[in-house]
Amino acid sequence: MQLIHDPLTRRTQVVLGVVGVVGFVAVLELVIRTGLLSGEGLPLPSAVGGQVVNLLGDGEFWTQIGFTLRQWLLGLVIASVVGIILGGLMGAVPTIFSMFLLPVEILRPLPSIAVGPLLVLILGAGMLPLSLTVALACMWPILFNSMYAARAVDPVAIQTARTLHVSRAGILMQIRLPAALPFMFTGIRVAASIGLIVAVSAELLFGSGQGIGGYILVASTNASNLDGVYAATLVAGVLGVLVTGVLASIDRLAFGWKEGLAQ
Repeated sequence: MQLIHDPLTRRTQVVLGVVGVVGFVAVLELVIRTGLLSGEGLPLPSAVGGQVVNLLGDGEFWTQIGFTLRQWLLGLVIASVVGIILGGLMGAVPTIFSMFLLPVEILRPLPSIAVGPLLVLILGAGMLPLSLTVALACMWPILFNSMYAARAVDPVAIQTARTLHVSRAGILMQIRLPAALPFMFTGIRVAASIGLIVAVSAELLFGSGQGIGGYILVASTNASNLDGVYAATLVAGVLGVLVTGVLASIDRLAFGWKEGLAQ
Protein backbone atom coordinates (compact mmCIF):
# COMPACT_ATOMS: atom_id res chain seq x y z
CA MET A 1 0.00 0.00 0.00
CA GLN A 2 1.39 3.40 -1.02
CA LEU A 3 1.34 5.84 1.87
CA ILE A 4 3.25 8.70 0.27
CA HIS A 5 1.27 10.64 -2.33
CA ASP A 6 2.73 12.75 -5.08
CA PRO A 7 2.43 16.49 -4.35
CA LEU A 8 -0.40 18.31 -6.07
CA THR A 9 0.46 20.59 -8.96
CA ARG A 10 -0.02 24.33 -8.48
CA ARG A 11 -2.89 24.31 -10.95
CA THR A 12 -4.65 21.56 -9.02
CA GLN A 13 -4.13 23.44 -5.76
CA VAL A 14 -5.66 26.59 -7.26
CA VAL A 15 -8.64 24.68 -8.66
CA LEU A 16 -9.29 22.93 -5.34
CA GLY A 17 -9.01 26.24 -3.51
CA VAL A 18 -11.56 27.87 -5.82
CA VAL A 19 -13.91 24.89 -5.45
CA GLY A 20 -13.63 25.14 -1.67
CA VAL A 21 -14.44 28.86 -1.65
CA VAL A 22 -17.37 28.49 -4.06
CA GLY A 23 -18.73 25.58 -2.05
CA PHE A 24 -18.50 27.50 1.22
CA VAL A 25 -20.24 30.56 -0.27
CA ALA A 26 -23.00 28.41 -1.78
CA VAL A 27 -23.67 26.63 1.52
CA LEU A 28 -23.69 29.95 3.42
CA GLU A 29 -26.13 31.45 0.90
CA LEU A 30 -28.42 28.44 1.25
CA VAL A 31 -28.28 28.44 5.05
CA ILE A 32 -29.22 32.13 5.25
CA ARG A 33 -31.98 31.92 2.62
CA THR A 34 -33.60 28.93 4.33
CA GLY A 35 -33.58 30.73 7.68
CA LEU A 36 -31.27 28.26 9.42
CA LEU A 37 -28.99 31.21 10.16
CA SER A 38 -30.23 34.71 10.88
CA GLY A 39 -29.42 37.21 8.16
CA GLU A 40 -29.69 40.25 10.45
CA GLY A 41 -25.99 40.47 11.19
CA LEU A 42 -24.83 38.33 8.28
CA PRO A 43 -25.99 39.46 4.83
CA LEU A 44 -26.33 37.18 1.84
CA PRO A 45 -23.02 36.44 0.11
CA SER A 46 -24.67 37.36 -3.21
CA ALA A 47 -25.54 40.80 -1.81
CA VAL A 48 -21.99 41.27 -0.53
CA GLY A 49 -20.63 40.22 -3.92
CA GLY A 50 -22.80 42.80 -5.64
CA GLN A 51 -21.55 45.47 -3.24
CA VAL A 52 -17.94 44.45 -3.98
CA VAL A 53 -18.60 45.11 -7.68
CA ASN A 54 -20.04 48.53 -6.79
CA LEU A 55 -17.01 49.39 -4.65
CA LEU A 56 -14.56 48.38 -7.36
CA GLY A 57 -16.38 50.72 -9.73
CA ASP A 58 -16.09 53.61 -7.27
CA GLY A 59 -13.04 55.82 -7.82
CA GLU A 60 -13.19 57.11 -4.24
CA PHE A 61 -12.84 53.59 -2.86
CA TRP A 62 -9.77 53.03 -5.03
CA THR A 63 -8.32 56.13 -3.39
CA GLN A 64 -8.86 54.46 -0.01
CA ILE A 65 -7.19 51.27 -1.26
CA GLY A 66 -4.23 53.34 -2.44
CA PHE A 67 -3.90 54.99 0.98
CA THR A 68 -3.86 51.61 2.71
CA LEU A 69 -1.27 50.22 0.32
CA ARG A 70 0.98 53.28 0.69
CA GLN A 71 1.03 53.25 4.47
CA TRP A 72 1.45 49.46 4.50
CA LEU A 73 4.35 49.62 2.03
CA LEU A 74 6.08 52.43 3.94
CA GLY A 75 5.82 50.43 7.16
CA LEU A 76 7.13 47.30 5.46
CA VAL A 77 10.11 49.19 4.01
CA ILE A 78 10.97 50.69 7.41
CA ALA A 79 10.69 47.27 9.06
CA SER A 80 12.81 45.65 6.34
CA VAL A 81 15.62 48.18 6.63
CA VAL A 82 15.73 48.08 10.43
CA GLY A 83 15.10 44.33 10.71
CA ILE A 84 17.67 43.25 8.13
CA ILE A 85 20.43 45.54 9.40
CA LEU A 86 19.86 44.94 13.12
CA GLY A 87 19.10 41.23 12.70
CA GLY A 88 22.14 40.68 10.52
CA LEU A 89 24.40 42.46 12.99
CA MET A 90 22.94 40.55 15.94
CA GLY A 91 23.54 37.28 14.13
CA ALA A 92 27.07 38.09 13.03
CA VAL A 93 28.46 40.07 15.98
CA PRO A 94 28.07 38.53 19.49
CA THR A 95 28.63 41.90 21.20
CA ILE A 96 25.75 43.51 19.32
CA PHE A 97 23.58 40.46 20.04
CA SER A 98 24.18 40.83 23.78
CA MET A 99 23.61 44.58 23.60
CA PHE A 100 20.22 44.45 21.84
CA LEU A 101 18.80 41.14 23.08
CA LEU A 102 17.07 42.61 26.15
CA PRO A 103 15.48 45.61 24.36
CA VAL A 104 14.25 43.28 21.60
CA GLU A 105 12.74 40.83 24.09
CA ILE A 106 11.01 43.71 25.90
CA LEU A 107 9.55 45.30 22.76
CA ARG A 108 8.65 42.12 20.86
CA PRO A 109 5.61 41.08 22.97
CA LEU A 110 4.07 44.57 22.79
CA PRO A 111 1.03 44.63 20.46
CA SER A 112 1.76 47.22 17.80
CA ILE A 113 -1.91 48.24 17.76
CA ALA A 114 -1.60 49.18 21.45
CA VAL A 115 1.41 51.39 20.67
CA GLY A 116 -0.35 53.08 17.75
CA PRO A 117 -2.42 55.59 19.76
CA LEU A 118 0.76 56.74 21.53
CA LEU A 119 2.36 57.36 18.15
CA VAL A 120 -0.67 59.42 17.13
CA LEU A 121 -0.31 61.53 20.28
CA ILE A 122 3.39 62.08 19.60
CA LEU A 123 3.34 62.51 15.82
CA GLY A 124 -0.22 63.64 15.20
CA ALA A 125 -2.80 62.09 12.90
CA GLY A 126 -1.77 61.03 9.43
CA MET A 127 0.04 58.30 7.56
CA LEU A 128 3.30 58.29 9.57
CA PRO A 129 1.96 56.89 12.89
CA LEU A 130 -0.02 54.28 10.95
CA SER A 131 3.08 53.24 8.99
CA LEU A 132 5.20 53.07 12.14
CA THR A 133 2.54 50.85 13.72
CA VAL A 134 2.80 48.56 10.71
CA ALA A 135 6.60 48.68 10.90
CA LEU A 136 6.58 47.60 14.54
CA ALA A 137 4.42 44.59 13.70
CA CYS A 138 6.46 43.65 10.62
CA MET A 139 9.92 44.06 12.09
CA TRP A 140 10.11 40.92 14.24
CA PRO A 141 9.84 38.16 11.62
CA ILE A 142 12.30 40.07 9.44
CA LEU A 143 14.73 40.67 12.30
CA PHE A 144 14.75 37.09 13.58
CA ASN A 145 14.97 35.57 10.11
CA SER A 146 17.91 37.87 9.34
CA MET A 147 19.60 37.01 12.63
CA TYR A 148 19.26 33.25 12.13
CA ALA A 149 20.33 33.61 8.49
CA ALA A 150 23.52 35.38 9.52
CA ARG A 151 24.28 32.60 11.99
CA ALA A 152 23.55 29.85 9.47
CA VAL A 153 26.28 30.89 7.04
CA ASP A 154 28.78 28.06 6.49
CA PRO A 155 31.76 28.81 8.81
CA VAL A 156 34.06 26.81 6.53
CA ALA A 157 33.29 29.17 3.65
CA ILE A 158 34.04 32.18 5.83
CA GLN A 159 37.28 30.66 7.13
CA THR A 160 38.35 29.80 3.58
CA ALA A 161 37.68 33.37 2.48
CA ARG A 162 39.76 34.70 5.37
CA THR A 163 42.57 32.34 4.44
CA LEU A 164 42.46 33.81 0.94
CA HIS A 165 42.67 37.29 2.52
CA VAL A 166 39.19 38.35 1.42
CA SER A 167 38.22 41.58 3.17
CA ARG A 168 35.33 41.80 5.63
CA ALA A 169 33.32 43.72 3.07
CA GLY A 170 34.05 41.01 0.52
CA ILE A 171 32.95 38.27 2.92
CA LEU A 172 29.76 40.20 3.61
CA MET A 173 28.89 40.80 -0.05
CA GLN A 174 30.10 37.49 -1.50
CA ILE A 175 29.29 34.96 1.24
CA ARG A 176 27.09 36.21 4.05
CA LEU A 177 24.57 38.24 2.03
CA PRO A 178 23.90 35.71 -0.77
CA ALA A 179 23.47 32.91 1.78
CA ALA A 180 21.15 34.99 3.96
CA LEU A 181 18.97 36.61 1.29
CA PRO A 182 16.45 33.73 0.90
CA PHE A 183 15.79 33.66 4.64
CA MET A 184 15.52 37.45 4.81
CA PHE A 185 12.97 37.44 2.01
CA THR A 186 10.98 34.74 3.78
CA GLY A 187 10.81 37.07 6.78
CA ILE A 188 9.61 39.90 4.54
CA ARG A 189 6.97 37.63 2.99
CA VAL A 190 5.61 36.65 6.40
CA ALA A 191 5.76 40.25 7.62
CA ALA A 192 3.88 41.56 4.58
CA SER A 193 0.74 39.59 5.45
CA ILE A 194 0.92 40.64 9.09
CA GLY A 195 1.49 44.24 8.08
CA LEU A 196 -1.58 44.43 5.86
CA ILE A 197 -3.79 43.13 8.68
CA VAL A 198 -2.31 45.70 11.06
CA ALA A 199 -2.62 48.47 8.45
CA VAL A 200 -6.39 48.00 8.07
CA SER A 201 -6.84 47.51 11.84
CA ALA A 202 -4.90 50.69 12.62
CA GLU A 203 -7.02 52.70 10.18
CA LEU A 204 -10.13 51.27 11.79
CA LEU A 205 -9.08 51.94 15.39
CA PHE A 206 -7.17 55.23 15.36
CA GLY A 207 -6.93 56.41 11.77
CA SER A 208 -8.30 59.64 10.40
CA GLY A 209 -11.08 58.04 8.36
CA GLN A 210 -8.84 57.18 5.42
CA GLY A 211 -7.97 53.81 3.93
CA ILE A 212 -9.99 50.62 3.80
CA GLY A 213 -10.22 50.56 7.59
CA GLY A 214 -11.53 54.12 7.60
CA TYR A 215 -14.16 53.19 5.02
CA ILE A 216 -15.25 50.21 7.13
CA LEU A 217 -15.51 52.45 10.20
CA VAL A 218 -17.67 55.02 8.41
CA ALA A 219 -19.84 52.36 6.74
CA SER A 220 -20.42 50.58 10.06
CA THR A 221 -22.14 53.67 11.48
CA ASN A 222 -24.95 53.12 8.98
CA ALA A 223 -26.99 50.08 9.97
CA SER A 224 -28.44 49.82 6.46
CA ASN A 225 -24.97 49.56 4.89
CA LEU A 226 -23.99 46.22 6.38
CA ASP A 227 -23.30 44.88 2.90
CA GLY A 228 -20.72 47.63 2.41
CA VAL A 229 -18.92 46.73 5.64
CA TYR A 230 -18.61 43.09 4.64
CA ALA A 231 -17.69 44.01 1.06
CA ALA A 232 -14.84 46.29 2.13
CA THR A 233 -13.63 43.63 4.56
CA LEU A 234 -13.70 41.07 1.75
CA VAL A 235 -11.69 43.40 -0.50
CA ALA A 236 -9.07 43.72 2.25
CA GLY A 237 -8.88 39.93 2.50
CA VAL A 238 -8.50 39.49 -1.26
CA LEU A 239 -5.81 42.17 -1.22
CA GLY A 240 -3.92 40.12 1.37
CA VAL A 241 -4.19 37.00 -0.79
CA LEU A 242 -2.85 38.91 -3.81
CA VAL A 243 0.09 40.32 -1.85
CA THR A 244 0.95 36.87 -0.51
CA GLY A 245 0.71 35.35 -3.98
CA VAL A 246 2.92 37.99 -5.59
CA LEU A 247 5.61 37.67 -2.92
CA ALA A 248 5.47 33.86 -3.07
CA SER A 249 5.99 34.02 -6.84
CA ILE A 250 8.96 36.35 -6.41
CA ASP A 251 10.37 33.98 -3.80
CA ARG A 252 10.10 31.00 -6.17
CA LEU A 253 11.63 32.91 -9.09
CA ALA A 254 14.50 34.48 -7.17
CA PHE A 255 15.29 31.77 -4.63
CA GLY A 256 13.85 28.59 -6.11
CA TRP A 257 17.24 26.93 -5.77
CA LYS A 258 16.88 26.76 -1.98
CA GLU A 259 14.13 24.11 -2.34
CA GLY A 260 16.59 21.87 -4.14
CA LEU A 261 19.09 22.29 -1.30
CA ALA A 262 16.43 21.40 1.26
CA GLN A 263 15.72 18.15 -0.57
